[in-house]
Amino acid sequence: MTRNLFLLFTFLSFQLLQSQEIKTHSLLPPESQDHSDLHFLKEELEGKQLVMLGELTHMYGNIFEMKTRVIEYLHKELGYITIAMESSMYDLWLMNSEHVEFDPEAFNEAVFNVWSNTSEFQRLVNYIEQNDLKVVGFDSQIINNVPEFIDGFFEYCGEQNIGIKLDEDDMGIAMEEVLDEVEYSGDDITFKAFEKELKRIIKEMQELEETESNYYWLQCTKGMLASSRDAFYSKEIPYKSEMANKNHNFRDEQMADNLLTYLARNPDEKVVAWADNIHVVNDMSSVKDPVLREFAPMGSHIKKAMGDKVYSLATIHANDSLLENTTWHQTPVLKGSFEDRLAAIGEPYLFISSSQEALREPQQHRLLNFQYFSEARMDQLHDGYIFLRKATIPKKEAFEIIVSEEKEFPEVSEKLSAEESAASGIQGLIVDSETKQPIPFVNINLKEQGIYRISDKEGRFQLKIPQATSTGIQASITALGYESKEIPVNDLNGTITLVPAFEQLNEVVLNGFGTTPKKVMKRVIKEIEKNHPTDPFNYKKYGQVVLFLNDTLLRDIEFVTKEYYQGYRQKYFPEQKLEQVKWNHRSNSAKSPEYSTRMDIFRGNPIQFSSLLHKRKYKKFDLEFITSGKPENEGLYVIKFSTDKTRFGFTNYWFPSTYSGEIYINKKDFAVVKMMEKWESTLPEEKMEDYKYWHGEYTGDLKWTQDRVITYSQQSDGKYYASSFFERNYHDKFDMQGEFRNSIYEKNFLLYDYRFENLEVLVREDWKKNAALDRVEYDEQFWSSFEKEKNLLP
Repeated sequence: MTRNLFLLFTFLSFQLLQSQEIKTHSLLPPESQDHSDLHFLKEELEGKQLVMLGELTHMYGNIFEMKTRVIEYLHKELGYITIAMESSMYDLWLMNSEHVEFDPEAFNEAVFNVWSNTSEFQRLVNYIEQNDLKVVGFDSQIINNVPEFIDGFFEYCGEQNIGIKLDEDDMGIAMEEVLDEVEYSGDDITFKAFEKELKRIIKEMQELEETESNYYWLQCTKGMLASSRDAFYSKEIPYKSEMANKNHNFRDEQMADNLLTYLARNPDEKVVAWADNIHVVNDMSSVKDPVLREFAPMGSHIKKAMGDKVYSLATIHANDSLLENTTWHQTPVLKGSFEDRLAAIGEPYLFISSSQEALREPQQHRLLNFQYFSEARMDQLHDGYIFLRKATIPKKEAFEIIVSEEKEFPEVSEKLSAEESAASGIQGLIVDSETKQPIPFVNINLKEQGIYRISDKEGRFQLKIPQATSTGIQASITALGYESKEIPVNDLNGTITLVPAFEQLNEVVLNGFGTTPKKVMKRVIKEIEKNHPTDPFNYKKYGQVVLFLNDTLLRDIEFVTKEYYQGYRQKYFPEQKLEQVKWNHRSNSAKSPEYSTRMDIFRGNPIQFSSLLHKRKYKKFDLEFITSGKPENEGLYVIKFSTDKTRFGFTNYWFPSTYSGEIYINKKDFAVVKMMEKWESTLPEEKMEDYKYWHGEYTGDLKWTQDRVITYSQQSDGKYYASSFFERNYHDKFDMQGEFRNSIYEKNFLLYDYRFENLEVLVREDWKKNAALDRVEYDEQFWSSFEKEKNLLP
């Protein structure tokens, strides 16, 4: 009896150990062109119309390449002909509508750049082109063609006799806010009214004839509704939940609807859906974390609708660190977790089927969040897994924008010399000469000393000047709408008055009739394509860029570039080719490479980017005619503008700020000849954590201003081109030790030598390899000659 019990116990223990051992299948490396290791997928995917192919975040190059290997096999051996991307359904539909044949460049622009900017993803792009595969999008978000979508939406509704019951301009602005900023402010339309209107329009669209155009407009409008709900109802993302929380259920439900309706319209197609792991989860019921469990992923909707006809294949890795922005963070693999058990097998690449006993017991994993582990049954989350022991950072194929100019500023300690300790402490107040009211955000500039300050909201400022050098120094005081003033530094103490440069007018006379600023702006916007370039052109640009930190010059550089611009109504930045460089000053603390493409890549041309020149948004500005009586303004409308809207959609500034300025318009043809813009911001409490994330620790007040002046001159083709550009960015804050810090970044450009024929089409340069200013040697002969030519430039 005892012996029999022992044998039974031994047998059961062996069975238990067998059931807990994970069965795997070894795979070839991602770069392999051999697909023989994937033949097991024939049995695994039998009868599946849809394969959902996931990835652990959109950030690993060899995962992109491994997924491409799988797609190659699925196409060659199993007949999958359609690739559905987790990218905008609208953007990819637009791409397919505009290109009869697959266009790799257009595809890279239509999909999210986390993929298209990498060389590993180009293997998929090339395979699609060579094999004439079909590509569609299923994401409800719209990224690249927001203006086209909004204009097309209203045009389509008009063609289908679907009336819009809300103000079209207000509705269009709200749609843009949702799609560009993922916010719904309700400034002009309450969300309840906006949601009700979209639902009514969708109901009318559903009653239309089933055509391809009607289908896509219906789905994209449903996507607009989902994006709006996501933006309106989203709260702060719970800790450790990333995108897997209930706030994103609207998007996932709509993505599922997009895929399911596409499959219903194309029942004979076998489709591979490329997405993040969290979107292709089959079943969340075994997830223990209460926050994560509230998330209803796209895959769960699809699994419920399709049953055994869908297969979810996830990719995972065992990396112990994570690159976030430019910093590596430790992400150790939890001992005994799913990833740890796979890593212990010792193979670099594995496939694991979920149809085995070892995956039925709950275990720790990080499939729902790439940093944090949670518990669930692996067999329920996905049908299969591809494991990479080491996931690699992708190789970049395209230009990468650095988020912040201030990111590069070295942390220089403000230690005062003995002379500086005995500096003159200057405090002043700047007021309007007529109203005696304080003037906020006035510029106080001691250019030769590299000292620059901004008055606060109450018009007050303070600075220290070494007493030994304070005698004879002139300070330049400037403010938008006021006459500039030069006064000795020693006279800055006390109250300073500035004289208004302009006089307000209620209206101006046009052909015997009165006109308003809004009527003039409407005409300006209508004539933009006639007055300003919309076709590609070449030109040259001379630039000088200086950088100060804590009143110390760090960089002073001049350069000349050749540039290619696709026109002021294009969505693209100009491309440039660096030709000449001259370093005037480069401090020891600023020896890191400087990049030419950083000098003016950011949204600089107001005709292209300013909301004041947007056909809907200009109506939301406060506008007034002003006049100076100066001869140079004869023949011009001068309009002062401002807006109380502080978000990006109106200011083009990433943090809340005020936006104001002056625009100068030729009365003869309504062309823009000059624009002065100013941004002013004090960071609100709710944005402090965001700022700390990008810029480091700080305490106390934080303030920045940006001034920009751009002028336009008429060229030989009769159109007005940007000819000069000046921008100054100023930041000040107190660090964690309570010490004051300030930084000034100035850019000054002259544009010349415009070419309209035999154009050189320039390609975006890799900023790390090809755009470094250090690669161009100083040419003394060129700069000696150019100093004379520079004075003759417009």
